[in-house]
Amino acid sequence: MAKRAVSITPQIADLAELLIEDIKSRQLQPGDRYFSTAEASEFLTVSTSAANRALQLLARRQIISRQQRRGAFILTTPDTTEHLLLHRVHFLVHPLYLRTEGVGNDHILLGMQSELPGVHVQISFLPQGDEVGLVQQLISQALGADTTDGFVLVRASCETQRLVSGSGLPAVVHGSVYPGIRGLARLDRDMWDTGKILTNWLLEQGHKRFAYFVRQIIYPGDHSTLDAISAELAGEGFTTDRLTMRGLPSDIHASIAEIKTVLDTPDPPTAIICRTRRMAEAVDEAIKQLGLERGKFDITFCDYFARDKEEERYAFAKPVASDEEIGHHLAKLLLAQTQNSIEEPECVEVPVVLQVPGRLGS
Repeated sequence: MAKRAVSITPQIADLAELLIEDIKSRQLQPGDRYFSTAEASEFLTVSTSAANRALQLLARRQIISRQQRRGAFILTTPDTTEHLLLHRVHFLVHPLYLRTEGVGNDHILLGMQSELPGVHVQISFLPQGDEVGLVQQLISQALGADTTDGFVLVRASCETQRLVSGSGLPAVVHGSVYPGIRGLARLDRDMWDTGKILTNWLLEQGHKRFAYFVRQIIYPGDHSTLDAISAELAGEGFTTDRLTMRGLPSDIHASIAEIKTVLDTPDPPTAIICRTRRMAEAVDEAIKQLGLERGKFDITFCDYFARDKEEERYAFAKPVASDEEIGHHLAKLLLAQTQNSIEEPECVEVPVVLQVPGRLGS
């Protein structure tokens, strides 16, 4: 039996796929004996720990049955395995985003729960200090359990996405996937169109100078929005000095102070695109503190989150799907991965439409 080439950083999903290819190539049938951990380690040329996790993943997908002292046996052939139901979904999000931007709000969870009856959807807060440590612990617990857990990642770090991708567990990113990471389904708003429609509306208002305020931690979707803003301005003949970009800290007072340095100039940007509604409010406060004429400014934002049905004061890019519908999509993306087929997971991009104060029902 030929051995596989050594992988410096083997991912569990990749190792599981190699084992599935082996089962198919040997035409093993239900009831046939399969590798022990030591045999799988030798075949894959990886550590026994990595081989054990790959076998755990096959057992979770009900391809093999592992019995103490007896070893592993083929349970079903890979092409005929029925989908495996989820037991629990970890919705991983930083507390700040849930509190200020509504990511993971009740409507999203309700939508997920309606698609996953009987499945426990659990919000797990990512700590600021040891995000990776928590995720490693959750993955280890999930792989060692007899049931199947899934993950929804919200603005998680690149390392967290890589860890979850490598685990082979069902997972979907609510946002953008970092370059170079594969094997993760994703759902995101159309961030390019977000930048495009907001910029075009601001151009229609006659503005000549623009500002784009984002978080200090920039995610892949922010790049798409920035590229769209730059493309629209270039198309209208604007030079690069007409656009100012700043990364704002999470502290609201520090954000206002930073915004004031941008606006307190002889010819400040009057067309403002903010990543979040909270930033839009900070811009409003900065304008007030500087004593500037509010009517000269148009403030827009990218992230829509209706809080207490308050009347919106800013133009924004609104997803055509409601929060509950987004929850449905997230759940369906997870369920699709419980099928045995190891294919590239699906990506769903939610279209956005412009909403302007006074025309919010349009």
